[in-house]
Amino acid sequence: MYRKSWIILLLIVGLAPCAPVLAEKGPVDVLQGMSDHVIQIIKQDPSVLDDKARLRSIADQVVIPNIDFIALSQSVLGVTWRKATPRQREVFEREFRALLMNTYLASISRADYHGQSIKYLPMRNPPTGDRAEVDAEIEQPNGPLIHVQFRLYRRDGADWKVYDVVAEGVSLVITQRSSFSTIIRDKGLDGLIAILEDRNNKRMDQAATVQAPGAGQ
Repeated sequence: MYRKSWIILLLIVGLAPCAPVLAEKGPVDVLQGMSDHVIQIIKQDPSVLDDKARLRSIADQVVIPNIDFIALSQSVLGVTWRKATPRQREVFEREFRALLMNTYLASISRADYHGQSIKYLPMRNPPTGDRAEVDAEIEQPNGPLIHVQFRLYRRDGADWKVYDVVAEGVSLVITQRSSFSTIIRDKGLDGLIAILEDRNNKRMDQAATVQAPGAGQ
């Protein structure tokens, strides 16, 4: 379900109908606004979903800027974040971001998209201070309705950014917190960072191996 949640965030949101341009973007507008570039590219060339390099470029340009990885990392680590040094926070955030990106790129393909559409529901409660929750329903032509909640954070009055996605009641933050807590207990935060670095390096090596045969063509 963790992988499913991340794919929903990076693929389905990117394929949502775009919102009109507003002077000040609300939480829903931010989510819908992520789609502008992505939907145009995929409609023109669906094969992009099988092109990892192009997907990474699109995610870097359109989706990643709308994710608050600091708030996401802080929520995942909890008390460990508060005890961490600035350097540990910086490295963890960097490696955690890479892990999520690599997982997304390894998982997604054209087979994941079958004309799904997303409907944002009216906000049940207005944003509270610097936090907001947006509920949505993802309709699948040949599958069940998927209920999703996006949790957003606004840092110092800046734009709203996503820091958690909950798919069918399963939170990305809570899932990752549970996964990391045992490692932190046994090996500490530095041990967790080392594991993330190793996983990311292996992913990059695998990607390089896959691309190598056609590199010189």
